[in-house]
Amino acid sequence: MKHTLSSKQKAAIEAGRVKRNRLIRAAKMAASMEKDEKGLPITYYIYGPSGIGKTWWSEAAVKETGVIYRTVSGNVTMFAFAVQLAVIKYMFPEKPVVIIIDDCDEVLKDSKSINQMKELFGKHVYTHNTAVKLGQVGEEGSLEREAVESMLVEGVGFQVDCSNFTFIVTSNIRLSYDDDAEKIVNNNNGLDNNKSIRSRHLSAIRGRCEVKDLDMIMEEKWGNLALVTLEDDGCPTCEEQEKIFILNYIWNNWNNLKETSVRTVSKMARIVKFEDPENVVDALDADFLK
Repeated sequence: MKHTLSSKQKAAIEAGRVKRNRLIRAAKMAASMEKDEKGLPITYYIYGPSGIGKTWWSEAAVKETGVIYRTVSGNVTMFAFAVQLAVIKYMFPEKPVVIIIDDCDEVLKDSKSINQMKELFGKHVYTHNTAVKLGQVGEEGSLEREAVESMLVEGVGFQVDCSNFTFIVTSNIRLSYDDDAEKIVNNNNGLDNNKSIRSRHLSAIRGRCEVKDLDMIMEEKWGNLALVTLEDDGCPTCEEQEKIFILNYIWNNWNNLKETSVRTVSKMARIVKFEDPENVVDALDADFLK
């Protein structure tokens, strides 16, 4: 039996391509190192559902331009995040660098950390305002320790001048709109609460960034998976018919799947390769359906 894609699925692939191209354009805009009215690099915040390859595509697009870039994790403590920035600054004190912040759950978790990120994106300075024990940074002579030592500020901790950094933040955290906090307050009898305060802080982050909201409906997200699978060799061990079989399985079972990321296809490919053909669907059902 030959596996084929329907016209609706082909349309979904093109819809996914539109969203992916928007992400790529945003990353290339960041790589152009354009400055704002204050003369500081513009920060780009790319929001979208998890598993669509936001960071991977951002890295690929920036790499294509030839500029210096580094990817740092945003799912670490604020201290570890600050050390990452200090090391990059130490390595590239003057040269323009694109910093891709991947997975910003931790650095946007509370008001204190959000305020630090507001300063970073608004002034391109990161201040770790707690006294530093250098032994906790790294061994003497390590790159991390040398970097932090060179940026110590008496009575503050250490400070990283990020004026030569352009930031791309890839995230599945949607930034609040300007009026979201007031709506929360109105629904809480006019009283502020933790939710409205967080919303206000997140809208301030939005105001400091060029935000690209990449909401995706099911067809667009599936289309993105299909692009990675069929055009970007995201499943190199599979023949084309096996790829289409997997994509059809995902399409037909979308609402009942436990996961729908770009890694899902690779996991399914291993089952398709090693299970007996008559048992493949049962094996996929057992591993991937809720």
